[in-house]
Amino acid sequence: MTWQDKVAQTFIKSLQATLARENRNASGKTSDSLRYVVSGNEIQIWGLDTYFYTENGRAAGTPPPVSAILQWTIDKGIRADNGNQLSLAFAIRTKIGQEGSPTSGSPNKGRMQPLQRTLDAILPDLAKIASEGIAKETAGAIFSMVKQLERI
Repeated sequence: MTWQDKVAQTFIKSLQATLARENRNASGKTSDSLRYVVSGNEIQIWGLDTYFYTENGRAAGTPPPVSAILQWTIDKGIRADNGNQLSLAFAIRTKIGQEGSPTSGSPNKGRMQPLQRTLDAILPDLAKIASEGIAKETAGAIFSMVKQLERI
């Protein structure tokens, strides 16, 4: 396993823990969807589109799909008083479409951006993993160069 893999895995595990701790992962699908790709020294984190809304909220205008809201109410255990779960989902969908959900510009800003808060909290750990990995790679490259020079 490369140091880049270790950095990505550590970050994803910490982000998943943040989402769980903040109760921002009703079904677990968003958290479980987080994956990474390493290309050289670049690490890309991927996940379901729903993560974007978990991170940034939703602006007023276009309402979310009613199916997503219906599933969210079920996952969160929110029950309609009249027993009509679909009507509840439509009402929530309409409200989000009109007013949006908490975004970075809202009074709930402190609740948002789990990605940035997670990164801030574990950055020293990630830096240590990366620096140790880079040091090992550098030492290995220097050792190889010395071995080649000895052959000359």
